[in-house]
Amino acid sequence: MRFLLIKAVEEAHGYSQFVNSLHRALAELGHDAVVSDQSVHVVNRIPDARPLALELQAGRYDVALSFSSFFGSVRLDNDASLFDALGVKFLGWQLDHPIYAPESLGRGLNNRYSVYSNHNHQRFAEAIRLPGRGATLLPGGDEPDEPPKDFHARDWPIFIAASWNGVPQRLWEETEDSHGKALLVGVLDRLLAHTEASLLDAFNAASADLGFGATLGEDPAFDDLMVSFLRDPLTYVRHHDRISVIQGLADAGFPLTICGPGWRDFLGDRPHVTYLDRWIDFKSLPALYGNARIVINLNAGNGGCERAIHSAIAGAAVVSDYSARLADQFCEPDSLAFFDRARPGHVVETVGRLLESDLGETVAQRGRRMALDSSLWRHRAQQIVDFVGQG
Repeated sequence: MRFLLIKAVEEAHGYSQFVNSLHRALAELGHDAVVSDQSVHVVNRIPDARPLALELQAGRYDVALSFSSFFGSVRLDNDASLFDALGVKFLGWQLDHPIYAPESLGRGLNNRYSVYSNHNHQRFAEAIRLPGRGATLLPGGDEPDEPPKDFHARDWPIFIAASWNGVPQRLWEETEDSHGKALLVGVLDRLLAHTEASLLDAFNAASADLGFGATLGEDPAFDDLMVSFLRDPLTYVRHHDRISVIQGLADAGFPLTICGPGWRDFLGDRPHVTYLDRWIDFKSLPALYGNARIVINLNAGNGGCERAIHSAIAGAAVVSDYSARLADQFCEPDSLAFFDRARPGHVVETVGRLLESDLGETVAQRGRRMALDSSLWRHRAQQIVDFVGQG
């Protein structure tokens, strides 16, 4: 099978690193894969698709793959999809909720294969009746060159890497009461109370309880409006979650290392908290995970969970909010420790249990074995080949 792997962002970005890793894995499996750096043709997220069209025509590819579905909505002058017109399967791999990847929601692409990181993301796309096939897969990890550092010799008992996005604001509280405000508040309350923060379930429940009778998938114009509308409550919850988790761990007095600028200003200097007040290149993060005994994975219900995979490979015990796909991937008992994001303080209980016993080392050892057995990029490459080969 012949793949064109589209690189749409700068080299240092995680998506570009995933393209490089998937390229090596496909080649290892014997497939013809070519990386196409289209990042120079993207300005302010607007792509110039002409160079890509020429490359697709010349290369006679079976599949074009793009993380976050960049270039997936490219259309010809007659409004037909570029990929449909050329008979090329387009595989868009969403590592985040599709409402943050607008090109993944275009309805004009019929020969579409979509990969989601969470089953609730796929359910949302199916609810608005996107054409094409869908599957749920987590990203992969690279096989390490060296054995991991001894668990007890690691410098950081607890490590978390997280961008500081500021304190989320409830700006809607300042607006007049309306049906829209009631729906937004209803969705937000249900997201905060849902173990996996499922946007589809929160919307359906809020609409039903308010007696609105609104459903997704019946009117494309309404769906488009709701995609824009629902970003605000989900973004609020994501920012709320990371602050709640990190502040909870810091307030508990645990020895905590936080990677990412901005947190010192928010939490203040504390004797048990170490701050890495700088941006870390994506390629350098696995080495940091390899110096930690416990790594916290945030937003499992919304994001791609690559941190969980990479931390497990690096030999750290992973503590994460719940994700059904992550639970399937680490199905052996005590190979990953979950906390309930909807229960304040549960992350502190979960981390404390690992710190106060040998369970942390057990989780690290079992998690690493499971990740190496089923979560490397070569495993994902074979799953992708099988997926696009279905039709």
